[in-house]
Amino acid sequence: MHIHIVGGIFDKPAAYRSTHSISPETVLAGGLRADGWQVTVSGHHAPLPDRSAELVHVHHFDRAALRVATQPKRVPFVFTTHDPFAMNRLPVGWKRRLTDGLVLKRADRVVALSYRESEFLLRRYGLAVDQVVVIPNGIDATIFDRTAGPERGGELRLLFVGQLQPFKGLDYLLAAMPAIHAAEPRVKLLVVYQTDALLDEYRRAASLGLNGCVEFAGAKTATELAQLYSSAAVVVSPSLGECLSSVVLEAMCCGAAVVATDVGGIREQLDQATGVIVPPRDSAALAQAIIRLLADGDLRSAMGAAARRKARAEFSVRKMIDRHVWLYEELLGADERAA
Repeated sequence: MHIHIVGGIFDKPAAYRSTHSISPETVLAGGLRADGWQVTVSGHHAPLPDRSAELVHVHHFDRAALRVATQPKRVPFVFTTHDPFAMNRLPVGWKRRLTDGLVLKRADRVVALSYRESEFLLRRYGLAVDQVVVIPNGIDATIFDRTAGPERGGELRLLFVGQLQPFKGLDYLLAAMPAIHAAEPRVKLLVVYQTDALLDEYRRAASLGLNGCVEFAGAKTATELAQLYSSAAVVVSPSLGECLSSVVLEAMCCGAAVVATDVGGIREQLDQATGVIVPPRDSAALAQAIIRLLADGDLRSAMGAAARRKARAEFSVRKMIDRHVWLYEELLGADERAA
């Protein structure tokens, strides 16, 4: 069977894809190919797939999603939003507001990454219950396969991984750093990011009273990220919006202690045994949670070990691939019966 996958990553230049080779679309395509499926891929700005494709799976609200949704005659259409904005009440552009409902209602199935996202889609857009399927992203444990190790040179490292965009909440973590540094002078914050559009702005914010305890490290490969997760004292996700955080899952798989904000599907990833959840936009709560973990190495180790077990049991790539295969086979079987 021939599945065509559309995703924004496939619009990117080859140099970008070589350093950002792991995304939900690429992991899904690779897993399906390994299972013997015929898979083709394209970006949102490429021509639509030819008629040899038996099912199209589009990731993200973008040009191809609308084009596939409005085709008069088409093969089964699966759509995954990966959208952290609407469900977390963050600003959405007018084009999205006009077209989101149409794309979602025209899709034969909508994949939600968490039950919280599923509930939001059903409530907000009035989708049928059997139209929405929950399939969390999977993390490749052959790459993120490191147990947490000791901090180097007595340094206690905090790790932030994410885009330098306001919705990722780095501002709130930087605002928490003076209190954290006062409580634990050995602390350093390492910021790993993909794009640097707001880098100068964040560097200026980090220079205010933080005495050089913040380092902006740029982009890292997946292998380098695994090493950073495993050596961090605490991985911090201060985001204002997520569907299901890949950063949190990667950190869990590496046995890291995690502090994350209560957005999207975070409560389906973390619990009291596997991490600390704080309200979004609350620098004081961030600081308090991080200081508590920095002061208790045994607690960090216990949380990291529990998080690693949970990530491997509940968020494996194998489970993600199998659930997509079941979904595709169900749709293709129904399409054949209808024909």
